[in-house]
Amino acid sequence: MTVCPNCQRENHEAAKICAFCGAPLDNKETSTRTLKDTDFEEGRPQWGTARFNDRMYLSINIRDAEDRHIFYFDEFDELTLGRTDPETGDAPDLDLEGYDATEKGVSRRHALIIRRDTSLNLLDMNSPNGTFLNGQRLVPNQPRLLRDGDEIRLGHLVMRILFARA
Repeated sequence: MTVCPNCQRENHEAAKICAFCGAPLDNKETSTRTLKDTDFEEGRPQWGTARFNDRMYLSINIRDAEDRHIFYFDEFDELTLGRTDPETGDAPDLDLEGYDATEKGVSRRHALIIRRDTSLNLLDMNSPNGTFLNGQRLVPNQPRLLRDGDEIRLGHLVMRILFARA
């Protein structure tokens, strides 16, 4: 049985919402942590190239980590950013769980990087803590052009985007 954190009544183990008070019963460790302070910076212009072709790859560098993630877009047109769902095992293309993603407010399917002809676009997937491009909050489900050197922030997790020749 699962005890409701709101009304303290017992619910069926598989229940997601309390049958008595309607409060969510999701495990807080696997749910997206809602942050109150994600709009803390001003947008800033970025002047890197937006051109991305077949002879290039995308490098994603996580702030305060030495890891660098390399992606070639010759086999796919979308790259999902987020964290693995522990219940279903569904994993995004770039799993950010190893970078304190839950604590930093990253959703399981937080954002997409989409290849369109000779450019890449960033799309927020209606995440509760938002996706920011160079400090500017994206409107959910509306793609924005990515440029070499852009900074992406998912909740409080920051990463730098670099285009490189293969």
